Amino acid sequence: MRGFTACVLAAAAATLLAGIARAQVAGPAVFAAASAANAKKLSVQQREEWRFLKEAAAASRFESEASRVALAKSNDPRVRSFAATLIKHHADTGIALQHMLHGRGMAPPMLANAQRKTLNRLARLSGVKFDREYTEQVGLKYQQEDVQVYEKAALVTQDPVLKGWITQTLPTLREHLATAERIAGPETAASIKVRAPRGRAAAGTMQRGLAQPVAARANESNNR
Repeated sequence: MRGFTACVLAAAAATLLAGIARAQVAGPAVFAAASAANAKKLSVQQREEWRFLKEAAAASRFESEASRVALAKSNDPRVRSFAATLIKHHADTGIALQHMLHGRGMAPPMLANAQRKTLNRLARLSGVKFDREYTEQVGLKYQQEDVQVYEKAALVTQDPVLKGWITQTLPTLREHLATAERIAGPETAASIKVRAPRGRAAAGTMQRGLAQPVAARANESNNR
């Protein structure tokens, strides 16, 4: 009897382990499919909020990785201090950001191709050239874009938790930009002006999306 019970338990354990293994293999695919299914049910506004979170998370990851490279390669105390500040900032805000992603069934995003190219370029540089490239790309361009995108998102986001997080984060982003401008110097800072967001969050896209129905109604009225 004991032998029979042991066999039953062993078989049950084997079945359980096999199920866990299958779940681990299929997990990412199932998660992605569920996320895609949920996205189809969202309103236009909600989809834009999802896009903002996805792109904000990718930017956070990129800036953290680039700043870790700066700590390893730069000898400029100002650059190293700025890099350490960015790493701490993204570590602190990343918890809430990941929580909001998880709450929407969203997986952490991958880096964009442009972000990967920038990291590869930074990895090949050293000395003054590295400091200049890091300061201009991560310090100036990305901080300018962060401020632009977050400011626009704060105006149009309807989710109260997300809106509160954006509003709370914005002052720190402005401080990062001001610090980067001091490191780069007034001439360099003035020459690095972002014309449009890098496709992230398209909070401007949110505004255009919300404005389109109004414009369409105006056109309809004029055509009558």
